[in-house]
Amino acid sequence: MITTTSKSMDPELAKKLFHEGATLVILDVPQGTEFGIDYNSWTVGPKFKGVKMIPPGFHFVFYSVVSKDKKASPRTGFLHFFKQKELVVRRWDKSLEVISSEGILSEDEDRLRISLMDLDSSLGAYPYESLKKWVSLSNYVTEEIVATVRPHNGCVSSVTQVRSDDVHSEKLQKESTQESSSEQLFAGVGYFTAESINSTDSQSTPQCTLQAEPDSVLRFHLVSTKYPKDSTPAQISHHCMDFSFTLEEMLKRYFTSEDELLGELQLAFLCFLQGQVYDAFEHWKSLVQLLCSCEEAMKCHPKFFSNLISVLHFQLKEIPKDFFVDIVSRKNFLTTTLQIFFSILEASNGSLDASLVKKGLKFQDSLNKQFKWDFSVEPDEYAPTVVD
Repeated sequence: MITTTSKSMDPELAKKLFHEGATLVILDVPQGTEFGIDYNSWTVGPKFKGVKMIPPGFHFVFYSVVSKDKKASPRTGFLHFFKQKELVVRRWDKSLEVISSEGILSEDEDRLRISLMDLDSSLGAYPYESLKKWVSLSNYVTEEIVATVRPHNGCVSSVTQVRSDDVHSEKLQKESTQESSSEQLFAGVGYFTAESINSTDSQSTPQCTLQAEPDSVLRFHLVSTKYPKDSTPAQISHHCMDFSFTLEEMLKRYFTSEDELLGELQLAFLCFLQGQVYDAFEHWKSLVQLLCSCEEAMKCHPKFFSNLISVLHFQLKEIPKDFFVDIVSRKNFLTTTLQIFFSILEASNGSLDASLVKKGLKFQDSLNKQFKWDFSVEPDEYAPTVVD
């Protein structure tokens, strides 16, 4: 059974949720494994066989194997959009130490569905007290977005899986993992850096090429600056400062609605926050930088940018105050990026939707109070330069 501190639930409500919610059955998970779903995590006990009463919608299941000396392995998980009354069955793969759907037959699912009531005492109840927070961070994530972004192998891993064209790749990958363990985003979680993958000693290790395993990569859409054909140098410079054209091209090419882009932004953030995937942070960062520098687009899509403010508001509530500076880059990219966004709102002079401007400046005030960020001071890279 999962050890949980969930508040007691009304028996009638629990009965209704048991029949209406989804159920995740996971067989043979080793005792002591750290297991979680969404914003909740526990230590697996001897009777654990899954989670019941899961609300329909998007959820992130994650886990970490814990060694005998109590050290947790890098976090691994999977994304799933649960349907009402759905039964999802997974099994622990001892050889790979992952939760997998391999070997699960339809007959197994039918048998477990019939005996589901017998498993009740071995299923942990989804903690509904944290659902509101989870929904505020994932309300734009749809089943289609999950299907698009989810890796082909179905596994979200905090450590980059690599392949090589050299027979010595296994040794090099092990060395790279050891190097990266000192550069951690969170306690116990390492990731490959470009330096640790590419910098090999030619005298002691044969040269080889390491690449990310394609089937293991989160499939986010590419963010790259676009500008119209036959643009003049001046126009190209403009589109490299105001990314409205790039945004419009992304919306036209990749998404059926503006909300889908917000869903990808949320999914990237959650894969980093809960899945501890560094590449997901890089994608989230790219999207934030893009969306905060779209002056022309703000005139055409006021509702979209108003919703963006709400998304960022809930995301930034969930991170430590010194996170961006001390852990990721030693330089707070977000204050620079958001200052561009707020300066566009402040200088709009009636060209932007009034409610959008009001909401944006209120968001600015809340960040001033929460993080003590001063957006009135121009970043050094944008300050005027004196040329002799």
